Amino acid sequence: MVMVCLLAGPARAHVVTQIFGEWKPAETWQIEVLFDAGYAIPELRGDAQAAAPQREWLLGIGEKGWALMRQEAERYLRECLRVKSGGGLAKWKVEFTDFAKSPPDFPELLNDGAYFRVKITGEEPLENGAAITWSDGKRPSFVLQMPGKEAHYLTLAPGQTLALPGSGKKAGSAPWIEAFRQGFLHVLPKGLDHVLFVMGLFFYCRAWRPLLSQSLAFTLAHTVTLGLAAAGFVRIPGHWVEPMIALSIAVVALENLRPVRKSNERLRLAVVFGFGLIHGLGFAGALSVWLKSGAGFLPSLLCANLGVEAAQAAILSTAWCATLGWHHTPAYRRARLIGCIGIALIGGFWMLQRIGWIR
Repeated sequence: MVMVCLLAGPARAHVVTQIFGEWKPAETWQIEVLFDAGYAIPELRGDAQAAAPQREWLLGIGEKGWALMRQEAERYLRECLRVKSGGGLAKWKVEFTDFAKSPPDFPELLNDGAYFRVKITGEEPLENGAAITWSDGKRPSFVLQMPGKEAHYLTLAPGQTLALPGSGKKAGSAPWIEAFRQGFLHVLPKGLDHVLFVMGLFFYCRAWRPLLSQSLAFTLAHTVTLGLAAAGFVRIPGHWVEPMIALSIAVVALENLRPVRKSNERLRLAVVFGFGLIHGLGFAGALSVWLKSGAGFLPSLLCANLGVEAAQAAILSTAWCATLGWHHTPAYRRARLIGCIGIALIGGFWMLQRIGWIR
């Protein structure tokens, strides 16, 4: 309850959709899990209105709070994660490596989020045919990065079982495929705020030239900030970025209510580009767990952006097809007006909610 009270403050909504782990070389086998500190609080788990904890908050809660989080993280992982080897379940032990130092050496991620590392080490080597299972139920998926020059990712949905190294089967997706997938998923179906922003672009003018110009301006802007954030040059806390993203949704929708004139096109592109810079920081926060500088960074960054763009193209194409045949009618003009006002109201509500003025 103490930690719940500490988290009650202005910040963005907190929903965990993935738990990220990395397979590490070891004498037996080892997985290092990056555990979200907010998810280690059962009262807040799955609460879309709960505040997203920051690294500074995690450093400040002290040993009593850390002990509860360690206990809950181990309990949860033992409940959900099962490694099968030799016809039975492999036994493993747990270490919390961040707490070896004082103060703890918590990881510093792009979104300044609160995470701690959980090292899972097998007691015996795995046999051929080993597999990993993520328990069924309403829980995040488990993404496991595998080692090697041809590194790939295993993504386990709840209830899924996949083969592990040494089983004789190669499973999982290549890094560039996973980067594209994560970029796409961040917009569809996970990014309702980004969907509304793109719909705000669509309602500006149902013509391909302004749509393409806005889309390219938005793409260029969020590629710049996503790259700078992922490379470690820019770091802005999520409780600043998320309200600005909500504000961008409202502003773009309200700006659509002005008459579309050629003299306004440059201003419109400047507005879209500026908000694209902010959205890039939002993408960085969402992708911060697995998009890191180092080998393969640029291909992953480009593929993540391609995934985002593919999702945006899907939204714009769907809206274009859905309005074919009636976009010149009074009914469409009324629908466009209602849509813009509705998007603006939602964006304004989210902004007030994310800065803590509405609960």
